[in-house]
Amino acid sequence: MNVKAYSYVRFSTPDQMRGDSLRRQTEATANWCKLNKLKLVESYRDLGVSAFKGKNAEVGKLAEFLALVRKGRIEKGSYLIVESLDRVSRNEILEALEIFTGIIKAGVVIVTLSDGQVYDREKINQNPMQLMISLTVMTRAHEESKIKAQRLSHAWDSKRSNADKEKLTSRCVAWLKLSPDRTKFEIIPERAAVVRRIFEMAKFRRSDEPPSGTFPTSKRFWRTGP
Repeated sequence: MNVKAYSYVRFSTPDQMRGDSLRRQTEATANWCKLNKLKLVESYRDLGVSAFKGKNAEVGKLAEFLALVRKGRIEKGSYLIVESLDRVSRNEILEALEIFTGIIKAGVVIVTLSDGQVYDREKINQNPMQLMISLTVMTRAHEESKIKAQRLSHAWDSKRSNADKEKLTSRCVAWLKLSPDRTKFEIIPERAAVVRRIFEMAKFRRSDEPPSGTFPTSKRFWRTGP
């Protein structure tokens, strides 16, 4: 078990942390390494990082791995194990292909667990159809993300066109809340009182007029998340 393997795990949204994606990708990688007698030495993870515009290859953990590949710090014959090529990139095909071929040409083998493909320089040169397989996967990945982005954009366009009838989002300052019919924001009295108190205290710092009332300390009013 002298051959080194590296895994790359990625998913796009923080919400997927609560799902099965991380466990699924991690467990499948460990099982493949065990079956093929490879030593898994490091795992690179971009959790909640999109690959549609190549962010993971620019500033993410994948970028770190690619930099090591370019510097020759990843030994030739090592393996990069991913669930699918869409974990590596969902960018336009030329950008995605550049990442793919850059890894292969550096002597690193790419394994995609979802379809059982093992990509290396020798295999692709002997069987160019394997390169066609990779192109098909990467093209489909980009088109899926492109369609999803377009649908999301259209959804927000629709929300903006109805903004006079329905608020775009429930996000607002902490002393307001969205009304049940989503047409307006309503004041939360106890939180508004805290804000007024803060302004009174600020005023007191600039004058001799003492603030009235007391600052509430027994309740926690402010949000800690969305």
